[in-house]
Amino acid sequence: MRKLTLCALCLTALFLASCHIHEYDAPFLAKFQNMLYTDIQITVSGYGSKTIAPGETVTFRINRSDQSYHYEAETHGESASGAPIGLYVDWNRTREISGDSYLTYLITFEDLFFLRMRNTGNHDLNPLYVNYGLQAQTVDDITIPGNGLLYNTGYYYAYAATRVQSNWLDMPSDYTYWQQGQHFHFPWSENQAITLLNTFKKDASGETSYEAEAKPVSHTSEEPFGADAGVPRSVSGSAH
Repeated sequence: MRKLTLCALCLTALFLASCHIHEYDAPFLAKFQNMLYTDIQITVSGYGSKTIAPGETVTFRINRSDQSYHYEAETHGESASGAPIGLYVDWNRTREISGDSYLTYLITFEDLFFLRMRNTGNHDLNPLYVNYGLQAQTVDDITIPGNGLLYNTGYYYAYAATRVQSNWLDMPSDYTYWQQGQHFHFPWSENQAITLLNTFKKDASGETSYEAEAKPVSHTSEEPFGADAGVPRSVSGSAH
């Protein structure tokens, strides 16, 4: 009977020791939310890559012994064929591990805007100039058909003098343009977007129809958080 009791005690001790050996700290949760208008590709060093759709959040489970984590992310507009439009927006940052989790909102400052276009006119528009006449001018060889559909383009610098202009594809000497402060107005807010509307024009006059949008960060939980603004860079092949 004593032997059985001793064996039972030994087995209990071994079981407790085994449980103790397998104890581990819960991983740190590094969360990222896309506040913009295009998919963001994000990579956390040592933990792989994910795609964050607009408005969505992804989570990486980080080993606490790392003490910090480094991430890089990128987004840009693109055509139906996959060609980049406008500017790239990049993130590159290292954060220390503290607490149980941290939510990073991926944003743009008010010096950038995302451009959408809806053409209900009788002329297809091509190419697309943004910041026409300024040092930051870009030109994208894309066509906005006159079919009334909404087209996403890309991210661009926002200036008080920003002018968007596009030629009529069938009559390249004519064009439609939109001048900031006259035909449209930036919200001058983080994560801002402008939708420019085109109707049939008989001459090269300014178009006054537009819609403005902004998506400021609104954090409602008690979870620690921060907002990281992306840094713009030129797409190879764009004219500036």
